[in-house]
Order: sequence, then C-alpha cells, then structure tokens
Amino acid sequence: MRTMLTIALALLIGACATNAPQPRYVSPGGDDGSFALTSLNEASLPAGKCGMILWTLDANAPTRILRYVSGENAEIAINGAPVTLSLAETSGGSNFGVFERQVFVGGAGYDASVDVNFGLGFDGGAYLERGLITVRSSTGWEIVAPAAGIAGCRGK
Repeated sequence: MRTMLTIALALLIGACATNAPQPRYVSPGGDDGSFALTSLNEASLPAGKCGMILWTLDANAPTRILRYVSGENAEIAINGAPVTLSLAETSGGSNFGVFERQVFVGGAGYDASVDVNFGLGFDGGAYLERGLITVRSSTGWEIVAPAAGIAGCRGK
C-alpha cells in the first residue's frame, strides 16, 4: 500500500512539474506564426473619454484583453506586447461611442472583430454581455475568445 502511494505521489509531482501554466487563448501550433492573446497592462479609459474595456477568463480570473477609446484606437496584447488597432467597421446598436459589432485593423499584422450585447446600464455606462472577440494574424492563425465588459464614459 505504501509503495502504491509513493508511486502515485511521484506521478502527481511529475505531472505538475510538466504542466506549467500557459495562456488560455493561444492559436494552435508552435513556431509557425501562432500567437497568444495576453492581458493588457493598462485597461482604464482616460479621463473625459468614452469607450469600452473587455475581459475574458483565464485560469478562472478576469483578464483584460481589449481597450477601445471612442474616436481613437483599440489596444490588445499579443504575446505580452501591446498592439494598436484602428476602427474600420461598425454595425448594430451603439452607446458611449461603442457599437455591438466592431472591426479593428492594422496592428502589426493583426486584426480583431468584437461582437457584444449591451446589458444593464449604470451611471455613466452599460455592461457588455455575451461578447466574442476574434483576433486574426496575417499568418492565418485565429483566436476566438468569449468576452464581457463595460462601455461608458469616464468623468474628467
């Protein structure tokens, strides 16, 4: 019995040692142009500006994945580096300078599309629900991640 416990413990420790945490939203592949959607360093709206912030869950913790300042640019992080994207297309309902469907282009070989639904409102904003962000690379890889967040305006 003791031998079986020792073997089970050795297997468990070995499995833990080989399963280092990885970013959850990674395009499949390896050194062939695949990429990871990672957390933004800065994810707040500037004072006096409107826009949106989107999160996804990574290891059961909210991870900031997109910031868009209305009338300016969007920002995502790829492999830990910030990527700036320009708004190219919008459709659907809008509020606070944010649309239900937005397409962003031109960031260092990456494009992104965002689909969200406006939820409950709050003073100066609204929740964004049932969102989906799709990030495509010029190499053909694509990441699709569920998202939620807020749209609103920050006071001065």
